[in-house]
Amino acid sequence: MKTSKFFLLSTVVAMTLVACKPESNVQTTVVDFEGVTLNADSIWNGSDLSGSFVSQNAVFNNVYNSQWFSWSGFACSAKTDTKTPGYANQYSSIAGSGALNSKKYAVAYGMASFTCKPNQYGNYNIQSLMLTNSTYAYLDMQTGTPGVSKKFADGDWFKIIFNGYLNKLNTGKVEYYLADFRNGKSFMANTWNKLDVSALGKVDSVAISFDSSDTGQWGINTPTYVCIDNLTFTQTINNK
Repeated sequence: MKTSKFFLLSTVVAMTLVACKPESNVQTTVVDFEGVTLNADSIWNGSDLSGSFVSQNAVFNNVYNSQWFSWSGFACSAKTDTKTPGYANQYSSIAGSGALNSKKYAVAYGMASFTCKPNQYGNYNIQSLMLTNSTYAYLDMQTGTPGVSKKFADGDWFKIIFNGYLNKLNTGKVEYYLADFRNGKSFMANTWNKLDVSALGKVDSVAISFDSSDTGQWGINTPTYVCIDNLTFTQTINNK
């Protein structure tokens, strides 16, 4: 009888302790750039010298050179031109829109990075994003530019590299081939593809770089652009 009473009391205490624990839930944030102020068929490329633009919880860094009217890092775009080749069409996605036929998306060029603003629950875990080639890079790989870059053929490739950071320490790396002509393949991304980047884990910043089989004395010959949309982050929220 004493054993039964002790077991019953232990069960009640355990259930009470479980009930007193704060419930938690996972909150998802999707950075889709639709809140960025842009007119139709227009771009933000940092010419206002603000150095960045914000969408949801993320800050997209930009460097603009007023002397040369050039930029690097991130731009935001509503461009839809899938036909015009060359540098003058550097802000368009080859898909002709943002992901899921949205109107706006980000364009990364060169060494680009974004930071994630923590809130009262701390830092975010990055889960996925969607990406595709820019029209400029896609058409350049398709035909080449005489004296500058080559038409992609068997064995060629072009990839983007994501490195995550938390408190300046690397959290992981994810790579994705935007074009892949190795081992008999002839792939060049021309639609929006979802990429799992959860291996980067909890981050406060993400850096982007590129690599290509077409390199020369001055580095990569392939135009180092990518279009990005629908970055998905999660946080575990404890409800008191």
